Amino acid sequence: MDATIKLFAPEINLRTMRVKAHRQRNQFFRPGECQRLVLEGFRAADGAALSSRQIADQLATKKGLGADMTVQMQKNALAVLHRLEKVGMVAPAGRDGQAQTWKLV
Repeated sequence: MDATIKLFAPEINLRTMRVKAHRQRNQFFRPGECQRLVLEGFRAADGAALSSRQIADQLATKKGLGADMTVQMQKNALAVLHRLEKVGMVAPAGRDGQAQTWKLV
């Protein structure tokens, strides 16, 4: 590969090129499934704010996982919520004990 790049563009310094990062697949959800399930939870809540803990409980229930997986589901839910916050779909709505609450924008 390096030889081919040098053949067509000899001025390129190959040491400055980054290696493609490979994303590790989530073992619980197919691509896009977690986000879809989080948004379904908000639709079912009819505009009410949901805590990340409530969303995690919904995810664990929908996937048929036990209560011991709630912490992992909460991490997955928070990752989705932060991505949705960046694109302006959800916003923080306060706190419910130790958990952050979120609402659709």
